[in-house]
Amino acid sequence: MDTLSWHWVFYVNVPIALLAITLVAIFYQSPKRQAAGKPVDYLGACLLVVSLVTILVAVQLIGSASGWLVTLLLVIGLLLLVWMVRVDSQAADPIVPSRLFKNRELVIDFLLFVIIWGSFIAFVTYIPMWAQGLLGLSALLGGMTQIPGAVTNFIGSELVPLLQDRWGKYWLVTCGAATIFIAFVGILLGGQRAPFWLLLLMGAFEGFGVGLVFNILQISVQTDAELRDVPIATSLGYLLRILSQTLMAAVYGVILNQELFRGVQKYHGDITMRMLNKLSNAETANQLPHALVPTMRQILYSGYRNIVIAAVVLIVLSLLIVVPLALRSHPQKVR
Repeated sequence: MDTLSWHWVFYVNVPIALLAITLVAIFYQSPKRQAAGKPVDYLGACLLVVSLVTILVAVQLIGSASGWLVTLLLVIGLLLLVWMVRVDSQAADPIVPSRLFKNRELVIDFLLFVIIWGSFIAFVTYIPMWAQGLLGLSALLGGMTQIPGAVTNFIGSELVPLLQDRWGKYWLVTCGAATIFIAFVGILLGGQRAPFWLLLLMGAFEGFGVGLVFNILQISVQTDAELRDVPIATSLGYLLRILSQTLMAAVYGVILNQELFRGVQKYHGDITMRMLNKLSNAETANQLPHALVPTMRQILYSGYRNIVIAAVVLIVLSLLIVVPLALRSHPQKVR
């Protein structure tokens, strides 16, 4: 972003994708196709896709479209989802079997996935922006806030096989969620002038917690499901994480925009949304009136702080769910 346009965020993936396609085409050997079994649940699949897209579009429009349009799309999406459930209840091979949601352990796995992933996405999205907008750093240095987390994520993931027999999954999830909680609280305590080293340190905490949580939960989804449901449970767990990411990204965007709009209105035109957008880019920030920069950073900080608070609420919710389960559980080997 400091040297090239934003388009290169996507272009850089093209050679990687081409290499992956080439390797799959050369080395992947497809197994022999078995005889046809139960009919595919095409109607259920279409209803699931259309309902989720409708709901996500509605969420994305919050704050930028009229309330009645958002409400209408939400109602349509929910009605389509109800229709999908009814169709799947009668299908020979449903796209999402209802028996998955009768498995208490599996439902808890899914719930923790959704809540913690929704919280985690705030860190990877907004902490680089925090470094750029509040500390005046370049996009390169903003991106570097994620490097410690990438390293400690690997460490946390590698510790899971060593600790799962001794601690059990709920204690591991508790430890991981608590570590993510520390990362967010550390950012809040650092405040608007939190130094760059603190962002790096809290990034290390966040990465370690994520490494613990998602490794053990992914294993748990596959072991808590019935053998016949392992593929669909794995896919559903991934889908729920993506939906949580998309939904919470939209929610965080609304939180930020509302705070920025409040700040703009407070200063009666002296500060505009365009000026606040320029503040997040180290190159364009130099073009802004120097006398107004501290005030604009205060407005931006209020938005980022509210996002972090929302993420903390989600993490606390996950801890309220998992800590009682950990206290009642005994270490049990994950198969």
